Amino acid sequence: MLRNPVPLLERENLFQKPLELLTGRYPAFLFGARVGNILPVFTFRNVTLPYLEPFLVYLLENNYQTLGSSETADYISGKKTLKMPSVVLHFDNTWASLWTVVGPLLRRYDMRAVAFAVPGRIREAADPRPAWGQPGHDPDVDRSKNPFCTWPELKALSAEGRIDIESNTWSHAKIFCCDLFERLILPETVLPYLSWPVVSDAHESLKTLSSSNVFHPLLPTRSRLSDALKHDVDASMVRRIHDDPNAAPYLFRQHFLQIETLEERENAIRFELHASKDELEARLKKPVRHLALPWGVCGSVTQSLLPDSGYQSVFADRVGGYRAAVPGQNPYRIMRLDHTYIHCLPGRLRKCYWRIGR
Repeated sequence: MLRNPVPLLERENLFQKPLELLTGRYPAFLFGARVGNILPVFTFRNVTLPYLEPFLVYLLENNYQTLGSSETADYISGKKTLKMPSVVLHFDNTWASLWTVVGPLLRRYDMRAVAFAVPGRIREAADPRPAWGQPGHDPDVDRSKNPFCTWPELKALSAEGRIDIESNTWSHAKIFCCDLFERLILPETVLPYLSWPVVSDAHESLKTLSSSNVFHPLLPTRSRLSDALKHDVDASMVRRIHDDPNAAPYLFRQHFLQIETLEERENAIRFELHASKDELEARLKKPVRHLALPWGVCGSVTQSLLPDSGYQSVFADRVGGYRAAVPGQNPYRIMRLDHTYIHCLPGRLRKCYWRIGR
């Protein structure tokens, strides 16, 4: 039994950021220097209008241009040079606020962005929902029962051309990664929306555990794009635990989990890469050439499959990586910065790294 099944670099820890700061992995402009010959890439997730607008205003007032995904790839390959201060704005997961808030604000300030979609979680809809400024707009839409953009909304954003819709893999899944019993899912169990582990094959149905799966065992999880082998809990054991939750640890130790083979793992990862690209291209009628890996995790199997995946660039963390796009770097390991560091960019009302959040 593995007692520490999740590698340190795939877990949130207190040492990663200080270590990266000490070793110069963060751009110097965060500490008062010039931007220099780099292209900062800032990542957002779900946003509200009052939260997002100040970041866009800062970029506008200080004359920064916003680039798309192809321009980023061209800059890295040396095909493009920057003639004016530039940044890239990334929005992960295509939360519903991409349609209701991000699109209208980018239109208002004449800016561009890149959004990474998860096709396995996108629903059909008759019509787009009301966006900011329209009657019926829901300012808390990311907490609704349909928290991601629908296909009509993504199609409209893509057709407008202001937001590049790219791939965030098919399911953005986490999987059980070993047989270490942690605890049971109880009615009050709360996990981030995208952190509930997937318990069925992504290509069959995107079924994830939730608080409705009361008394299902929770095991350590890792990204589907890591090198972990997926573990499945025997369904008959879950039923027995439901009848007697106090016996959960004992029952769990007595039952062997079904573990996928190396071939099954490779096929599952290949599906995550290819199915997302194929579905988005078919739906949006445009090439999809750029990918953001969930939680920045890129295992060795994923790395080996990327050259034949059809993607020109991939955003993923790496040990010793630099948190900005630079010419000549590995296009499959581009690292990003949190969006709060936008205010560290040179300009009026600039903040130093140590004052962010104050």
